[in-house]
Amino acid sequence: MRKKGKTDKSAPEVLKLTRRMTTLFRDRLEEQLRPLGITAAQLQLLAALAKEPGTSGAHISRFCQVTPQTTHALLATTEDHGWIRRSPHPENARTLLATLTPQGMRLFLRGKTLVLRLQSRMLRTLTVAEVAQLEATLSQLIHNLE
Repeated sequence: MRKKGKTDKSAPEVLKLTRRMTTLFRDRLEEQLRPLGITAAQLQLLAALAKEPGTSGAHISRFCQVTPQTTHALLATTEDHGWIRRSPHPENARTLLATLTPQGMRLFLRGKTLVLRLQSRMLRTLTVAEVAQLEATLSQLIHNLE
């Protein structure tokens, strides 16, 4: 029996495989989102606002794990498309708070459906128990790094 904390030489493949899976997922998602006229990054921003309406750009940057500059560009683009609305914070006019418009919410829900379908496709050959084990393992890896 192997001790916890000990890894064999194949362990570095985990990072390569994880990166490959996320890259493929994002590529497939981008393909499916293209007809809707939205990118995966823009959808992630809409998801952040669906979860927490009235959010600042700084909070969105942290949620989406992108730079403030990227967030600023995403906010400007999504606002130009009419998917979000920004208004000054009641206590600090320099801070703009973003919320989804009805059009933005509809687009988010369509995109979310595509994400869930793609996720189902990715997991289709796994049993419920295997998916649960995968979630537990990934959660443990995250915990180990925190």
